[in-house]
Parts: sequence; C-alpha cells; structure tokens
Amino acid sequence: MDKTIDLSGIIAILKRFWWVVAILGIIGMATAFLYTNNFVEKKYEATSQVLVKPEKNEDNRNFDVQLNKQLISTYQVIVTSGNVLNQVRDKLHLPDSNKELASRITVTNEGASQVLVIGVQDTSPEQAVLVVNTLSEILQQEAKAMMDEKNVRVLSPAELENSKAPVSPNLKMSIALGFVAGMGLAIAIFVVIELTNTKLRTHEDVEALVDIPILGSIERRRLS
Repeated sequence: MDKTIDLSGIIAILKRFWWVVAILGIIGMATAFLYTNNFVEKKYEATSQVLVKPEKNEDNRNFDVQLNKQLISTYQVIVTSGNVLNQVRDKLHLPDSNKELASRITVTNEGASQVLVIGVQDTSPEQAVLVVNTLSEILQQEAKAMMDEKNVRVLSPAELENSKAPVSPNLKMSIALGFVAGMGLAIAIFVVIELTNTKLRTHEDVEALVDIPILGSIERRRLS
C-alpha cells in the first residue's frame, strides 16, 4: 500500500507536540547566533563625502547643471580606476589586487547633489577608515592633476567612531533563519513519522489496505 500524507494527522501531531517544534526552533536560533558570532567573518564599512563643485558659468546655468552631472559621473569612474587604486595600494602597502580592492568600494551620488559618497568595506574598521580616506585624498589630487579641477575637496572624512558596528553578517536575519530552519526540521521529522507509521487508525486505513468495505466496527471501551 502506498502511504499518502494525511494532513489532518500531521496537524494533530504538531498540536500535540508543539513544544518539540518550539524547542527545535529555539535550538536553531541559538545555533545560528553562535555560528554567526564565532565563525562568520565580520565586515565593517567606512564612508567619506567628497564635494564636486565646478566653476560656475554665469551666462548659461543649464550648462552648469549638465557639466555638474558629467563631472559626478566622471569622478565615480575615476575612484575605481586603475591609476587611483594603484596609488592607494602603494601608499598603504595593500596586498589586494585592483580587482579585489574595487570590489570593496562603493561610489554613490546623493540625489541630485554635488556630493559623492565613497564607501569601503573591510574586516577591520580601522583599515576601512584608512583606505576610504586615502582614496578620497588621492581622488582630490587626481582631479587637480588630470582635469585641472580645483573645486573637488573632501567634505567629510570617515571617522572610526562611525565605523565600529559591522555591516555584515546580519545577526538578526541569521537568528530568524535559524528559528525557521529549526521549526522546519521539526515539521519534516513529523512528516516522516506520519509517512512511515503503518498503524491502522481509521476505517479508511483498513479499507485502503484490504480493498474491502467495512461492514461494522466494535467500539473500544475501558473497564471501569
């Protein structure tokens, strides 16, 4: 006889042994917490702000707006260019390749502003601050050397105090996933128990086994 899943039976088991599901959920949370805290490498992020303010053209303001957009886009590319990254690596004696260093750098523009936000992730908050501040300074130097642009300056350098909290892993998310995994394991166990249980409990079970209709049944009573 092929055993099919009896959903009502599984629900009944879960109601009866809800505490097992809860315990495995808690164990999953604890396991996720311990694993994340002790075995997953933490990453920290430091950010600096660079102001890009080109010379104004009093005769054509629309030209100024367009020029500003182009400069912002240009500097976003320059930040992760090989020339800039090589200088950062040489100055700080970093073992990373340009590709590895670039993968840890983010460059964004805050809305329609003239501010570039440069972010660097690292396993050390001190190193993240050092790299992003060095990167910002070199960008400022390159703006003067390559484009004769003197109105690029570091608006807000990264500070260690603002970079001490890890940005990954997400501990709360890990704990939540551990809880769900624990509960899922408990439910899977009960499903297996239900599928492997060959005990005949209902008329339907007997009929499915012998393929003969049941004519009657004897009620089970306890002796008083």
